[in-house]
Amino acid sequence: MCKQLVKPLGALLIGAFASISVKAEIPLDFNVSGQATYTLIKAGGERFSPTLFLFKGGLEFDEGLLDGIGLQGVVGVPMSNDDKHGVTMEITEQTAAYITLTNPEYQEGDLKISVLLGYASTELETHLPRLGAPFKDTFSGFSYGFSLQDPILENKPFYWSLDCVRSYNDDDLRVDGCGLGVTYAF
Repeated sequence: MCKQLVKPLGALLIGAFASISVKAEIPLDFNVSGQATYTLIKAGGERFSPTLFLFKGGLEFDEGLLDGIGLQGVVGVPMSNDDKHGVTMEITEQTAAYITLTNPEYQEGDLKISVLLGYASTELETHLPRLGAPFKDTFSGFSYGFSLQDPILENKPFYWSLDCVRSYNDDDLRVDGCGLGVTYAF
């Protein structure tokens, strides 16, 4: 599943760079972002907090009937793991694809608030020393959250970004994450 999401993200970023020269003809805004993300995993009555670094690429219509609707691809790589009571947990990989919904009345320089709705896949590696080799499993499903962006400097294409997302949720496991980073808008 991860490889299925990585290819669209790569295509999205290539499309973003290729379209810079034709942006005047296409009513799309493009952005790329990097975020350090704190996660909270609730599993088996325990809470684990490994960290990730997320790379994001997105596009959004900026006029017409689809104004404020966009797509976003996300790929996360591990920064650290977390240990509790002799159990080590790490998110070895995370990918996601979202539809983004932003207020069409958003003006450049304002706080930009977006709702994220999509699909995420999270690969967890759990290590219990008494069992020997680590155990890996992938949890995929509906994902949702929100994103906030605010300009760092006036009239510059750099923005602070804060994203909070629920990547997975069922009766036995919940994976949440909040990330803070910088976005560059083309």
